Amino acid sequence: MKKALKYLLIFEIIVFGVLVGNYFLEKETEFDYYSKYYRVKVKELSDNDNGWYYEIYRGNNLLIKQKNIPGLSGNQYFKSNFQAKKIAVLVVNKLERNILPNVTREELDSCNIDFKK
Repeated sequence: MKKALKYLLIFEIIVFGVLVGNYFLEKETEFDYYSKYYRVKVKELSDNDNGWYYEIYRGNNLLIKQKNIPGLSGNQYFKSNFQAKKIAVLVVNKLERNILPNVTREELDSCNIDFKK
């Protein structure tokens, strides 16, 4: 009986370790912004690319996954979580007002987003 309890304790320790490890290894944040209909999640890009991107959800459905800075050509990424969130909130505000969610260079400049011109 003592041997079975020993194995059960070891199993519980391993499961707990895996759960704690997953929690700390997760690179994404929780939802960073909520509106009446939309939610924004900002995530860090993979190890190969330095930068941040955002996802916009309506309910549980992914509506937009924006890995590049919108309105620019090429692969330019947000330099920080804060910059990605700023533009995501701008896009959500447009969606809520039934405006096409395009982002212009002028809007990027007015939001102080770092990008190559």
